[in-house]
Amino acid sequence: MRKNYNIVEAGADRYVVGKIEQYDQRNEVYKRMLWDPKLLKVGKKFYWDAVYPKNQPGYRLEDFAMVNASWHVENSFGRGIWGGKEHLYSWDWEGKYSYPRVPPGQKINLDNPQKITTHVKKAATFFGAAMVGVCKLDRRWLYSRGYTITTDGGEPFEIALPEEYTHAVVFAIEMDYDAITRSPEGPSTSATGLGYSKMAFVAGMLATYIRGLGYKAIPCGNDTACNIPLAIDAGLGELGRNTLLITPEFGPRVRLAKVFTDLPLVVDKPIEFGVWEFCKTCKKCAENCPPQALSHGDPTETIHDICNREGIRIWHINASKCAGFWANNIVDCANCIRTCPFNKTPGILHDLAKWKIRRTKIFNRIFMRLDNLLGYGKKKDSDKFWSRI
Repeated sequence: MRKNYNIVEAGADRYVVGKIEQYDQRNEVYKRMLWDPKLLKVGKKFYWDAVYPKNQPGYRLEDFAMVNASWHVENSFGRGIWGGKEHLYSWDWEGKYSYPRVPPGQKINLDNPQKITTHVKKAATFFGAAMVGVCKLDRRWLYSRGYTITTDGGEPFEIALPEEYTHAVVFAIEMDYDAITRSPEGPSTSATGLGYSKMAFVAGMLATYIRGLGYKAIPCGNDTACNIPLAIDAGLGELGRNTLLITPEFGPRVRLAKVFTDLPLVVDKPIEFGVWEFCKTCKKCAENCPPQALSHGDPTETIHDICNREGIRIWHINASKCAGFWANNIVDCANCIRTCPFNKTPGILHDLAKWKIRRTKIFNRIFMRLDNLLGYGKKKDSDKFWSRI
């Protein structure tokens, strides 16, 4: 794991232990369910089978109506999980309406790159991002091929991101804490769907802003490249046992998106705040994973199957188990987010614990036990979600 250079400044490369190839998105489990004979039944149940409401909390008609509504912007105007490159995620979209009517060909002065970078970040947070960072684009994290979901299954396509795109603006969308506490039921899925819809909304506008400065910009959701290593390189967080990005502010309770650009921005430094060492001790996400898809052991480069990426030493997820549970559960699961001790709302005691975790690992077991003792991470009643306005 440890290398002969500053491990924090290495960013996502800190997890690399061998030669890695660009990942084929066809092997991502939610794409693999469309073509691999081993998972076709799961894919049919997950994507295409009719779902009927149940008379139980989290699965009632109002819960399913909320889920579908939360995904509306993503599914109708973003479609990043369907393959990207269209609508709000279009690579070359030109607006038909402009106000004010700035003539084409205008370009911002680059004398003060730090000021421009600050303005880009301000635009991202103004549009709705909770966090934003910038990194140089490490092309190892680009997909070798993308994958489009179609009504008859799907098909791979070449990505070919032009070499002129040298930077990535990576941002995080916060998901609703109260809704996530209802995982693995409807309200939690609504928080996920809303996160994806906001991703498309923010990415599309941020790319349009950068284009308005006279530079190129490509907005992306879950398409085109792996989000988590880019977010690590951009200083947004660390990787956790749950295989998700853990951020200092929201833990894993975020969705990630990015905008690739040729605008020469000032990059951020990767960070470390004790997640790796804490996750070695804490196993709450693995213990509370319904299909037991998360690792209880140490980080390893040994993979489960083609869903995982070779050459990386992390806690690899058994994605096929995860997808199977989602299909049987009707809605997705966020137990690994709900139960994570870093998933806290702001507070003096919470901030103090994070401060200690950042500086030493000797209290990690105590903090983990206190987290359990105080009841953090326990599932809440989904019906009561609707009673709070």
